[in-house]
Amino acid sequence: MARSAGWGNRWNRRDFLLLSVCGLASTPGCHDLWSDRSVTRKIQSRSQIGDDPALDLDDSTTIGSKSTVGNTEPIPVSGVGLVSNLPGTGSSAPPGSWRTMLEQSLKKQGVSNVREFLDDPHKRTSLVLVSALIPPGARKGELIDVEVTLPEESKTVSLKGGYLHHCELYTYETTGNLRAMMREGKRVAPSGELKLGDVWAVASGELMTGQFLPQREGQAKAEVDTDAEGRPLYRTARIWGGARIVRTRPYHFLLNPADQNPRMAAIVAERLNTTFHGAAEASQKVADAKTRELIIVHVPYAYRNNHYRFLLVARHVPILPTPPNSLYRRRLEDELLDPATTLTAAIKLEAMGMSSARALRVGLESTSPWVRFAAAEALAYLGQADGAAELARLAEEHPALRAPALKALAALDDAAAIDRLIELLSRPEPELRYGAFVALRLADDQHAAVRGIPIHRSYHLHLTAPGSPGMIHLTSERRAEIVVFGDDVLFRGPFTLPIGSDYTIKVPASGSVTLTRIVKVKDEWVERQVTCPADVGSVLMALGQLGGGYAEAIELIRRADAAGVLSAAVLVDAIPLELNLRQLAYFARHDPGLRRADAEVARLGVGRVALEQANLALPTPETDPANQPPPPPPRPPLNREPGRLFGPKRQEPPPTPPVVPAAGQ
Repeated sequence: MARSAGWGNRWNRRDFLLLSVCGLASTPGCHDLWSDRSVTRKIQSRSQIGDDPALDLDDSTTIGSKSTVGNTEPIPVSGVGLVSNLPGTGSSAPPGSWRTMLEQSLKKQGVSNVREFLDDPHKRTSLVLVSALIPPGARKGELIDVEVTLPEESKTVSLKGGYLHHCELYTYETTGNLRAMMREGKRVAPSGELKLGDVWAVASGELMTGQFLPQREGQAKAEVDTDAEGRPLYRTARIWGGARIVRTRPYHFLLNPADQNPRMAAIVAERLNTTFHGAAEASQKVADAKTRELIIVHVPYAYRNNHYRFLLVARHVPILPTPPNSLYRRRLEDELLDPATTLTAAIKLEAMGMSSARALRVGLESTSPWVRFAAAEALAYLGQADGAAELARLAEEHPALRAPALKALAALDDAAAIDRLIELLSRPEPELRYGAFVALRLADDQHAAVRGIPIHRSYHLHLTAPGSPGMIHLTSERRAEIVVFGDDVLFRGPFTLPIGSDYTIKVPASGSVTLTRIVKVKDEWVERQVTCPADVGSVLMALGQLGGGYAEAIELIRRADAAGVLSAAVLVDAIPLELNLRQLAYFARHDPGLRRADAEVARLGVGRVALEQANLALPTPETDPANQPPPPPPRPPLNREPGRLFGPKRQEPPPTPPVVPAAGQ
């Protein structure tokens, strides 16, 4: 009898766990088992010898304790492309493997007269090398930046004004860097062709050359070659958002060596699928166990713009479903209401899914801004708009919380969040206005408030926030755009300014603006003119009608701003700075009112952090710098006196003269 009972206890501990995780324990009558503390103690007890150590779990054991995150490094991709529309500064494609690759690519696209393009006698084309980085967690259809360079043997003088045609970007057998392959002698396979990998992106678009915007503090000035007449020659170019990714790149959750078995992989995948909504693509599950050690993980739609948040939350999903009366859950609900622990508690509650929504809503009623922020942020990523108004209020009042609050609003697919972001577009702080613009574009890029006007296949012009104070915003990287906030953003005449070597703008004291471009038609120089109103939006659209692209538009705005003839301020990269989670947790423990945090964000914050450099471990009081022991005092320098090993010879103090008692003592 005793033996039979022993086998029954062993079956209860192991097999009940498997049944409950796989969903069988949710059948009628099984839910009451969670209230049986004896069963919980059996699950939490250490496995007997011979049992599976992977199943020695309790309700606070998380996926992060059983696995690590992989595939977080960017993937370099490259290709060979054709640039056209050059103003006589191109050259014939040099013979060799690059030309062979380009010929094959053009034929694949259906181009019949390939040689006419590659050997254009008017020098309007050039062979170029195109490269990009595929970010971790990339989604199909996402846009990435592109770098365009010339081979060393190319005779092309300048890429300015060129347009890159359809170019497929591949991974390669080595590093994916074409130039590196050449230097290492690995450029050509026996067949005379480069050995290609998979196509990851397709690039095209108008090239951007030169230094358009003012240099940042500490940034080295780029040296540019010039021709005999002093005109700049550009052998490199960029296309912001110039390549579209053609395949999804998931993350890898790799089980620890002691936990590698098919059952644990299936449990982890099932828990992720149960906790999170669907992936960005409707046909995909969030997680799929591929092998006994590898789980493929796609980013859910709610986290599409904040992969770091997703990985942080996913690693804290409990392996076992957490019942409502769990001590672990109740402890987190208490920690949520304490500013010192609210940020980490909110993430752990978010990792339990929608069952934590009620507790997070209680946090919205707290008197602490830290608690209200943590609760509202977690609710937003759970798809709940209860904290949308609070997130907008905190973004406006506290610069330290501005960036994460706007990201959370962008994650919400809800009209309440959209309305709050539209309201923030009209606020006076430039970082808040542009940050709200970016968040609204991430939430719905087709919304009327952020939908741009394409100008000459080169950039997008956005006219937004009517009725608010005027402002012009430019970006120095990642996106070719000009954003004009408010009404009556005007050029104030009279003045005349040149724009490059081909364009001129003439603005009278009143009346219409005249834009002029000098073009060469059949060996004769001809003037073309366009008139338009004096507002900045109309002038930029008219410049595009004459063929002016992003470079000319930026030069016009810069020259007009320097001359003081614009009615609104010009801002560059007014992006809200962001504190990392450890910094926020430190201030939450030591700065209840956020006064220090709001003051320090401008000094400590950053714009963007690479995912591979991010820390996926939650901060704890033990990691708080204020709780660390002071560093040991510096050691004295070593003695260099020959013949001594332990320092200089100790100096004997001078003898103390004897004390002579005074008279009468």
